[in-house]
Amino acid sequence: MSPINTLPFDVFQIIITSCWEEKGEPFALAASHVCRSWRRHVLNMPLLWNRLEFATKIPQWDKLEAKLERSGQAPLDIVVEEEVFLKSGMPHLRRILRMIVPHVERWRSLRMVDVPHKIRRVLLDQLRGQCVPSLDQVEVVQGRKYDRTIGRRIKSTSRHWDARKVFAGAPNLRHLEWTNPEAEYRLLPSFQNLLTLKVGPGTLDIDAEQFIPLVFCILSASPALQVLSLSHGPDSDYDREPEDVEHLVQPPATHSSLQMLQIAGVTSVRSVILRSLILPNLRRLGECTSDAQITTLCCKALVQSNSAQALRGVFIKGSQDGGYRRDPALNLHTPFLPSAFTSFPYLVVVAFSYIDFGGNNKWLPNLGDCCPRLKSLSLLFCTGYTTKVIQVIVETRMKRDDIESLQDLTLYPGYGYGNDVNLLPTDEERTWFSRVLAFDGVGRPWDKYYRYDL
Repeated sequence: MSPINTLPFDVFQIIITSCWEEKGEPFALAASHVCRSWRRHVLNMPLLWNRLEFATKIPQWDKLEAKLERSGQAPLDIVVEEEVFLKSGMPHLRRILRMIVPHVERWRSLRMVDVPHKIRRVLLDQLRGQCVPSLDQVEVVQGRKYDRTIGRRIKSTSRHWDARKVFAGAPNLRHLEWTNPEAEYRLLPSFQNLLTLKVGPGTLDIDAEQFIPLVFCILSASPALQVLSLSHGPDSDYDREPEDVEHLVQPPATHSSLQMLQIAGVTSVRSVILRSLILPNLRRLGECTSDAQITTLCCKALVQSNSAQALRGVFIKGSQDGGYRRDPALNLHTPFLPSAFTSFPYLVVVAFSYIDFGGNNKWLPNLGDCCPRLKSLSLLFCTGYTTKVIQVIVETRMKRDDIESLQDLTLYPGYGYGNDVNLLPTDEERTWFSRVLAFDGVGRPWDKYYRYDL
């Protein structure tokens, strides 16, 4: 007898589960065909068979039925993709419903990828009026194929689709991510236990007067929320700027659990929201730098509201003049930057865009003496600083033991400053930068948030 067959079942189960977590379902199938003993043990492990994936044009219904039977009373993870509906939409939908609806109380997660909107509605409506205490995660990942062309939403099949009725029976829902233009997000239920809410592009195509109060409504209804990601406006034309949103500043509100707040849309709307929030545990303002831009006024408000203490990454965008080159313009709040950066003890990534530092580095933060964990620095289309001072910052951080050295640096002054010797590094400086860190003099730091664990 092989030594592994002498192991107690609980030890064998731990080994098989560990391999299954790494290799997935193919390992479970292979393990069940090793020998009779292994097959008996593997078939008696319901968690190896609790993922039902409908993702092919012709599903293997017999295997799916067998997996459902082997899953016993284990929580079910259900994945439905567009492929299953390409050749036979409604017949396949009816068969899927016959399989999963009788076990709705066992649903742990439901993921739909590019499912046609009418079929998506039918699947989501199976939750209406049901008690689904095990439901932990719902994801609707939707592209443009079925629902909309660029910049235009489809007409909803129902103007009264109410999310409260769908999720009322899911009190333990933790993660909700979807792109669903039919949902009325102003009628969200109170998610007491929700940890993640992500709403995709084109879903919240509402004006700022509706969007900004909605953000505060979501935070108020979800006290445990840790990640909030919202895309404001249509799924294109993010560069548009509303005329004036200053009058939409809300009364101060505190949310102690939020760690990431991503508002994909225009910078002014994002800044108004952040200026009205007190977020003591905020770590990130987005998953990429373009979604994390804030104004200098917003940076000042973050510090004054004590929302910057845990922040790991920040992208500060200044003002632009009305000229052809849209040069950086003097900003009333830029002088606050040097003192503000003394309040970012955990900052890892920082980028400045269109900032006029007042000439001769007047308002450039002394990054050689603050932000001890800083690893990445970028200056994009900025003026009023000198590369000599940037070199001093890099050297100072290299010599100090109590702060980390910079690992990458991006200086991108723009096309209109080719003759400004203060903004462009000399060949000697460029060589020195390239020797001591990852230096980029032509690119933009759109990937910096992915490079570091924030």
